[in-house]
Order: sequence, then structure tokens, then C-alpha cells
Amino acid sequence: MTVLQEQRGRVGWRQQLVVYPLLLAAWPVLFLYARNVGETPIQEAVRLLTYNVGIAAVVFGVLAVVLRDARRAGMVSSVLIVGLLLWGHVRNLVGDPAWLLPLWLLVMALCVVGAIRLRSGLGEATTILTGVSVVLVALSLLTIWQAKSPALAAAASVPAPEDLEPRVGPWSSPGDPRDVYYLIFDRYPSEKNMRSHLGYDNHSFTADLRRRGFYVAPDSTANYLKTATSLSSSLNLRYLDDMPRRYGPNTGNLLPLYELLRNHQLGRILKRRGYEYIHIGAWWDGTQANPQADVNLGYDQTSDFELAWWETTLLSEVGKRPSQMSGDEQRRVHYDGALQQFQALRTAMAKPGPTFTFAHILLPHEPFVFDRRGRYVSLLGDARRGRTRGYIEQTQYTNGLISAFLDDLLDVAEADRPIVVIQADEGPHPVRYKADEAGFDWEQATDEELREKFQILNAYLLPGLDDPGLYPSITPVNTWRLILDRYFGADLPLLDDRSYIFRSRAHVYDYSEVSDRVQCSGPCPDDG
Repeated sequence: MTVLQEQRGRVGWRQQLVVYPLLLAAWPVLFLYARNVGETPIQEAVRLLTYNVGIAAVVFGVLAVVLRDARRAGMVSSVLIVGLLLWGHVRNLVGDPAWLLPLWLLVMALCVVGAIRLRSGLGEATTILTGVSVVLVALSLLTIWQAKSPALAAAASVPAPEDLEPRVGPWSSPGDPRDVYYLIFDRYPSEKNMRSHLGYDNHSFTADLRRRGFYVAPDSTANYLKTATSLSSSLNLRYLDDMPRRYGPNTGNLLPLYELLRNHQLGRILKRRGYEYIHIGAWWDGTQANPQADVNLGYDQTSDFELAWWETTLLSEVGKRPSQMSGDEQRRVHYDGALQQFQALRTAMAKPGPTFTFAHILLPHEPFVFDRRGRYVSLLGDARRGRTRGYIEQTQYTNGLISAFLDDLLDVAEADRPIVVIQADEGPHPVRYKADEAGFDWEQATDEELREKFQILNAYLLPGLDDPGLYPSITPVNTWRLILDRYFGADLPLLDDRSYIFRSRAHVYDYSEVSDRVQCSGPCPDDG
């Protein structure tokens, strides 16, 4: 090789495009998303992807200036990126021994020093690392496409329901627009349900609601058996009849439901009529926060996907990882979070109107962390008292929290009283379901198990109306159709009150109607 050829070779290597550090930064996010594509909104993956690639670009750019060599900067930054982002996977594979972290940091340091001192082979190394990074990213993208494309193709082939944009007029009731509260208490059974399946008489609480002016629907049932389907239906004022046709019966992909929750129709309708939307979520991804809300007051707005990503990085060694939390520490999150949500309700109450407040409160939902006086119950203490007593005591304290809030909320003139809906999304899980949640076939559930799951608390305070039009068996799908009709002159006729199960967690759109099995006025045949 002549001197001129050698010089040309050097120039060629210098002109190599060094992109693999950015691809290596993107790959861990794509890899994680590919394995959680059915449960993770794409917005979360894009947000983390932008964050990772952006930081990697900054690090690579700074090192390129300092080292005056893009190829060497690419190698150093890649060592840092891989060391930072893949640490958790290695830790989980090896078992997290005490010696692993110091060894990992030492290897990273040696690799950085080696990359800085490397004098030959930079071009070949750049080519190899580029090829490896392209293959890793391509494999993850292929996995994502294989998971998403069938559902997307099916959805595109089915037209959207005709009633997606109902005609809703301006406020038409006397006086100024009233504040609106939609309070979801997760797994709160009806009075009848509690008496039949928990052996507890909750009449004193429902009687207190009636004394305050609420209509408590004694025979109300959920329209669907899980939160994602139930709230997707009630917040969008319709049944989910299009979902099986859009996505097929053989999928556990909840993302279409999450999208219905993120951009629900009730929020759009009220915001267009001048309401400020205040969203109070919990830790569950579906209602954790809402992008169309004006204010998000949830107590934990870090998604499961973000937590899973954080646990795979070296950053997870700072502080305690969620997976390292003891059972009591995890229960404390539930305990403190519920109290924070009730404080957030008071924050919402203080805002000038008109406001629409949606709150999804995980009470009396498990874990049972409250006793009837509101004291924390440890994991051991809860095991000693048992599920039934835990459910009853948590319900009793929840009742007290609701009553105390209503004392403040309703301490106003009649003309200023808000519209309030206190409703459950579903009832308790039957004991058999808890024994095998992933494999439980709801089509094999008994009538008694279905009634336990579907019979829910459903109470309405609709001030200023001579005839609200409520009735004993009203279900959540009709809640806002009725309210918007009475207060906004909406063209939304009531639907038949129906209830649906899906087969299992792997078949979330395989719906079967069970209305006749769960709706029974008066005592049900085998309720005891």
C-alpha cells in the first residue's frame, strides 16, 4: 500500500458515520416495549426513547469534541450507554450478588480507558458495532410490528361506532352550570352484594347517602367485569360492541381500551362546554393520569413501563428499587395514596367552577390496609384477620372518608350543589378467581360468582331536577347519557342495561352477555 493509499484509507475511516451509540441507546427501550406492547401506550415508549437517544446524543457530542475523534467517542459513549442501560438485565440474570456492582463498574472503567487508548482498528470496530446495533434494533422493531400489525389491520377494517360524537347542547338547567364529580370506588359492591357474599349489612351508609339527597340504585350492575372495560364504556357513553370486530376475540391487548380512557368522550364533552377537567388517578396505568385533563392530581404518575425501564438501568442502584420494597412498604403506598386522593378531592373542591372532577380511588380494592378506624394494618395483621374481615373494615373506613368529604362538598346553598356520581367499576373478585387469575375462565363462573362480581354501588346526586329519571337497575353505561340529557339537552336515548363477561385475560374482547344471570330485583335465588 502506498503512502497516498494509506492516507486515503485514514480519511475514509474518519468520514465514517458513527450512529451506533444512538441505536444502542434506543435498543433497550425497544426491547422492553416489544415484550410489553399489549399493555404499554406507544406514547410512553416514544417518550423514553426520545429521552434515551437525546441523552446519548449529548454524551456522544461532548466526547467527540473532547477526544477530537468521532469513532473513539462512539466507543466510549457506547461503553457508558451499555453499562448504564443493561446493568439491570445482568443483575437479574446473575442474581444480584454483592460483588457484581463493583465488578461491573470496574469493567466499565477499564473499557472506557481501553477505548480512549485504542490506536488501531477503530474503523473496523465502528463497522462491527454499527452492524450489531442495527440488527438489535431491527429485531425489536420486527417483534413490535408482528404484535401490533394484526390489531391495527383489523381496527382499520371496521368503521367506528356511529355515536362517537353525540349531540350535546349547552347547559340548559336553571342557574349556572354546576360542578360535576364522578367518583369511582374500585370493587365497591352493592348493599345486596355485601350482605350476600361478605355477610355485612351496609345499610347505614346507603341510608346516609339517601339522607343527603342521593338516589342509590339497589339493583345496579356493572356493564363489564374489569376496570379497563367498565370505565371505557361508562366514560364513552356506549357499549364496546365494536371491539370484538375491530381487534378479534383472541387477544389480551388492552391498549385500545387505554386509548378510550385517555381520550374519553365525557371529558371532551364537558371541556367543550367550559368545564375545567381535574383528574385524580392512582397507580394503575389506565387512569393514572389523563392527557386531556387540565389538572392531574394523582399520587403516582410513574407508569409501570417507566418503572420497569428504570429497574433495568444503573440508576436503579440509587435508592430502593420497587422490586426491593417489602410487602408492608408496598402496602404503605396504597394506604398513603388513598388518603392523598381524598386530599386531592378537597383541592378540586376549592377551585372555581365549573369543574369536572374524575377520581378513580382504589378502595375498598385490595390490599386491605385500613382497619375500620383508618389505622394501618400490616401484612401480618391482615393475614390474621382474613379477607372477609379485611374487606369489611376497609369498606367501613372508606364510608367514613366519603361521608366526611360529602359533609364539606355539600355544605353550600342548594343552587350551588354539584352533580355527584359515586359508583363502582366492578365488584369483588370471587375466591376461585383469586386462586388462578390468569387461567380463570369467566364462561365457567357460577351465577353466584357473577353476581358477586357485577352487583355494584351506584349512587346519584342530581340537584335541581324534579324528575331525574333514575331507576333501580340503571347501569354505568347510561349514567352520563341520562345526566347530559337532563342538564345539557343531549340527544342521547338510554340504552338497554346489559352486562358482559369476557372469557379470560387472554381474550379480553370475547364478550358474552350475562345480564339475566346478574340482574335480579329483590333477593337472588341462591343468595341465602
